Amino acid sequence: MTTHENATKPVLVTTTSGVVAGKVREGVVSFKGIPYAAEPYGDNRFKPPRPPRPWDGVLEAFEFGPCAPQPPTYSLVDATPLYPWETDCLSLNVYTPDAGAARLPVMVWVHAGGYSSGGASTPRADGSVFAREGVVVVAMNYRLGVDGFLSLPGGTTNAGMLDVVAALRWVRDNIAAFGGDPDAVTVFGNSSGSAIIAAIAKTVAGEGLIHRAILQSPCPTLVAEADEGREVAERVLADMNIGTDLRDIPLKELLGRRHRALDVRFRDAARWHPYTYWFSPYMPVVDGTLFTDSALSERIPASVDLLIGTNRDESRYFLMRNGQFTSATEQDVLDARKAYDVPDECRAAADSLYGHLPIGEQLAETVTNWIWRGPTIELTKLHAESGGNTFAYEFAWQESPAFDGCYGAAHFLEVPFLFDQLDDPAFAPQVGPDAPADLGRALRRSWVQFATTGDAGWPRYDDESRSVMIFDSSRRVERDPREYHRAAWDAHRTSPASHR
Repeated sequence: MTTHENATKPVLVTTTSGVVAGKVREGVVSFKGIPYAAEPYGDNRFKPPRPPRPWDGVLEAFEFGPCAPQPPTYSLVDATPLYPWETDCLSLNVYTPDAGAARLPVMVWVHAGGYSSGGASTPRADGSVFAREGVVVVAMNYRLGVDGFLSLPGGTTNAGMLDVVAALRWVRDNIAAFGGDPDAVTVFGNSSGSAIIAAIAKTVAGEGLIHRAILQSPCPTLVAEADEGREVAERVLADMNIGTDLRDIPLKELLGRRHRALDVRFRDAARWHPYTYWFSPYMPVVDGTLFTDSALSERIPASVDLLIGTNRDESRYFLMRNGQFTSATEQDVLDARKAYDVPDECRAAADSLYGHLPIGEQLAETVTNWIWRGPTIELTKLHAESGGNTFAYEFAWQESPAFDGCYGAAHFLEVPFLFDQLDDPAFAPQVGPDAPADLGRALRRSWVQFATTGDAGWPRYDDESRSVMIFDSSRRVERDPREYHRAAWDAHRTSPASHR
């Protein structure tokens, strides 16, 4: 049955685990809460994802499945309410313009949340807006925090990333039944979601699970070597006052301890240096199997087409919400530089570039350069040099009314544009009443064009041209729009250009 038939009837699709029924709305069929793996708790806790239990009859995939267990608010930032969760959380959602079609491009969304929060079970990650452009969209939940991204003794390292891989294998095995092409899969994500993609890309590309990647504001250097991963796990458990098996602590109590331990105290650089300025103790860990090498040159293979970029003012999302932007001191800037192992040449360049700015802005530029802008540009350069098909962008819309107009193009700001969520009350303070919807349409058109053809619609990036598409109230291609910042994060450049 296809979307062209009676829209009042459910659409039935047969998967490897059983038949699912989806609903048609405004020309898109959605299937929500499809299990792609077994419940990762009970006997399966701290283990790699297991196959889902097959079902008889028809599974009505009409409602979102629960998100992964997470604290009630987002530690380190503010009191933003998070998503309803349950332990049986490894499900995904599929949105298709026509379940009876053949070989439509596929886009798989990996949600953000600092490896500790978030989920795909929300209208804010509604893939329908992309499906109306002619692609099949998949969005999955995966394990978070202690269970997903802590290298625990006797546990499974990178369990959350293994969940993402399991979802991609589900896509390979099932997406044709929804009208998608398993040989044309683009994985896209923001922040930690895109960093997960960068960490697993080489491995999953070798399995034929992805063919293109869109990385929005990745933080590709915020990863831990194996010994660092074990050290961070020990410190997290100590901060939560856990000296026994985690299984002995009720899950809600564990989440409460995690929230308390990693809220205010985590911002103490004296206690958590250098991780305070990494914003999260949860991160991918080099495990030698799934994530084999932390070097940026080993991330996105040339066989995977790449669309990649950052937002103009990434770090303001964090520093303004937790108060550091206005309360920053010179010591905060020094602590951040120490956390990122900033070379002396770059410190001198940063002083020349930013020394005239208020301390909060100096801190913001330091964090943006070393977590997002610098590593992302380096990853872009390396992919292009390896012979990859590479496109670069910058999201530069700075008209947000948040924080008295000082928010700028902060981290995550492109997401409500991309998913056409500008009217969502949750985003109103960031985007304001007059945010240009055509900016979101331009983003989606470029993302879909790239997923469909491998061409984002502007010149490819190479280290000579450094062509970057600027997404602002107007769109334009510029050469290396943040070139004057390079000396602050590239030790090979010791003479900063004049500030402009």
